[in-house]
Amino acid sequence: MEFARLTEVRSHDGHVVPAYLFRPDSPVAGVAVVHGYGGCKEHMLGLAARLAERSLAACTFDIRGHGEHPAPLGGAMLEDLEAILAFLRRFGRVAAVGHSLGGRLALMSSADVVAAISPALPQRPSEEGRAMLTHFGSTTVRAQGPGEILDLLRSMPPPAASSRPTLLLHAEGDIPSLIEAVRATAQAMPWAVLQVISQHQHQPAVLPASLLAYLPRWFNHIDLKANAELYVKVPAWLAGQLTARPE
Repeated sequence: MEFARLTEVRSHDGHVVPAYLFRPDSPVAGVAVVHGYGGCKEHMLGLAARLAERSLAACTFDIRGHGEHPAPLGGAMLEDLEAILAFLRRFGRVAAVGHSLGGRLALMSSADVVAAISPALPQRPSEEGRAMLTHFGSTTVRAQGPGEILDLLRSMPPPAASSRPTLLLHAEGDIPSLIEAVRATAQAMPWAVLQVISQHQHQPAVLPASLLAYLPRWFNHIDLKANAELYVKVPAWLAGQLTARPE
């Protein structure tokens, strides 16, 4: 299996779409793996690797406004996905699998097959959801403001009627408005398959009032493993240490 960084894929408006490709020895199809809001291509490498083990050429990439993508957040996010799908068609039929915002984009895409993981479908996020998006989802996103993603989601059309194979998933303990929207979408798509992820779920808990002030530090800790600055500092330090001649 080959693992490579892609630098030649460009969206319709000319921007390079930074991506990684897992290419099996004999790929039978291609899959674009799309991260969610506030994520990056590195977040989806585990899923991409599992897909590649099934002889699927799997490509994970940065949506504009995220990761190494040069363009700011905007309505042309779907163009980034379409550019990756066009690249992957050299391997045969193509699928789009995405999480949250990525799942919403996957449902809007031209892919032959779609798997939407907890897709961001609710038109009216709860107050709690809006607070999470504006305060905890935008630290790594280049946007005009913390509320831009909400405007973009509201402007997206509902999933179009299509007979292509579609898998919809949500977690058993997922966001209530999201579960409602995913199930409503499944009902409107008789050909779609709905599956519920039930394992490894957080359980309801009585939480101290001080937790709200603690949350930013918790997310700083959890997100550090995929921090862009860390991706620069750790490899540079390790390469220097491991290539230096011992005294």
